[in-house]
Amino acid sequence: MRRTSEEWSRIGYTEEGYIDWPRVMSYEAPYNLIIDARTRGKTYGLRKYALRQDYVRRHKRYVELTRTKSMLEGSASLQAGYFARFEADYGADPVLCDYLLKTEGRYGYVAKRPEEGKKPQWDVLSYFIALTDAQETKNRSTGFKPVKRFIFDEAIIDRSLDNVHDYLPGEIEAVSSIITSVTRERPDTPRRDRSALYLLGNACDLTCPWLAHFGITEEPPVGFSWHYDKRCLVWYGPPSEEWGRAMDETVGGALIAGTEAGAAATRNRFASDGETYYPKPPKGATFDFGIAHQGHVWGVWLDWREGYYYVVEGLPKSLDGAPVYALTAADARPNYVLARRAQKSLKGFTDLYYLGIVRYQNRAVRSAFLDAMRLYGIR
Repeated sequence: MRRTSEEWSRIGYTEEGYIDWPRVMSYEAPYNLIIDARTRGKTYGLRKYALRQDYVRRHKRYVELTRTKSMLEGSASLQAGYFARFEADYGADPVLCDYLLKTEGRYGYVAKRPEEGKKPQWDVLSYFIALTDAQETKNRSTGFKPVKRFIFDEAIIDRSLDNVHDYLPGEIEAVSSIITSVTRERPDTPRRDRSALYLLGNACDLTCPWLAHFGITEEPPVGFSWHYDKRCLVWYGPPSEEWGRAMDETVGGALIAGTEAGAAATRNRFASDGETYYPKPPKGATFDFGIAHQGHVWGVWLDWREGYYYVVEGLPKSLDGAPVYALTAADARPNYVLARRAQKSLKGFTDLYYLGIVRYQNRAVRSAFLDAMRLYGIR
């Protein structure tokens, strides 16, 4: 269905077809999940807002997050060519014309364009921090200037394009630690001075731990929606066949036209995994055992009559002597010793798993549960 310009504006786009970042900011959400197709202004639009609005007007900086240190090192690092798009926009943006930008190491710098013959006075604009450096950041007690926004690009990993990287164990906790260490916010910090987190990604699937953490288990509505007790704002750009067909004519888009990867990248459609999901176990099913792993707790129920297992979030009020296997050590790493011991008890379940008789509450439960079950030998 083709939308009018008014409808696109109501959803949250500018007249030029990019994300309306001032509108996103007007919600003042502490957590923001931005899901849209490529080339719609997610990454560059947010960085530009952070420069023009936060730094120029309020003298606040931002942090660019990556998962690992390797993403910040070498010629292929995130910082390489980081400000090239800004420089290309100089002619069309009078504010950008007044500033010089550069990166050195794990810092981004900005300076007012000096008069001829004078040297620029560089100031920190952004920090580049890897989640794997969370402990080092925590130990760093000084050195951060006021930060307003934390930007985590590619927070949702597109499995159709990236089979190399994975979500980190304790990823959400690492982001929390970095935000606290950088801002030193306290409960009495005024709302206007508090920071905000922005998680950016393409529509690909609903198995991302960030989606599960914020309680998003189904495809969100188009446009703006609140989640996580109205603390997480989700902006989901509408799937667009019109935009997708246009992108199919580009050199890069034509390579994946007609594939599931293309649907996610250019049409902003969530992938389907072909599963049927069950919100709760059927009447007559009995609780068999529980699994606790990396902050998740699942109950596994057995329907003797039909011969299916059902995996759902949470445990029943009464366990009736059924075991609960806790697979996470105190430092958040997998407890392989306990997993091996429990493997004997769960051998029947793992053997039957391959017969296709396990049903799940939703996609997020399926993904996280299967990650845990790898400790028992399921692949």
